Amino acid sequence: MDIYKPHLNTPPHWFVSNAIYIVTGATLHKKPLLDTDAKRANFCETLLERARILGWSMGAWAVMPEHYHFVARSPENAFSLKALIQGVHSINAKFVNRIDQMPGRRIWYNYWDTCIKSETSYYARMLYVIMNPVKHGLARNPEDYLFSSYKYFLENSEPKFQKMVLSCVDDAQMMDDY
Repeated sequence: MDIYKPHLNTPPHWFVSNAIYIVTGATLHKKPLLDTDAKRANFCETLLERARILGWSMGAWAVMPEHYHFVARSPENAFSLKALIQGVHSINAKFVNRIDQMPGRRIWYNYWDTCIKSETSYYARMLYVIMNPVKHGLARNPEDYLFSSYKYFLENSEPKFQKMVLSCVDDAQMMDDY
């Protein structure tokens, strides 16, 4: 079932059961608030745990100092995307603020989600996410970046799938001006 939910002052969100989404989130004013390994590791761990609890199947993820991307399949209750994002943002913000001794500071600005509608688009977005740390100069090789799913992708996906993703032309027209 597809349901559209507009929210004032936020991007519109479609909630589609068992659909594959790409999600991008940003820190407030694009400040690099996830500026340590511990902060980015906390975000990754929280994202994966909350996704598991809510039934989201993670395909790819990458967490940078001021934004993140992930590709995941929604469960039957796609409305849980909002709970997934709110939970991750809340838990990570408390962690970051505790480290920085800045209680109550707002960390996260918003998130944008898109349902992926074709196989080609799926491969392109998977590639986009796993290569994003390289695109932003955080690593020379994707396998060197600790806060993405690239190593997981190589170790856990079938060679045929890897070939489809890695040979895809990255034509994902994504908002990513970081």
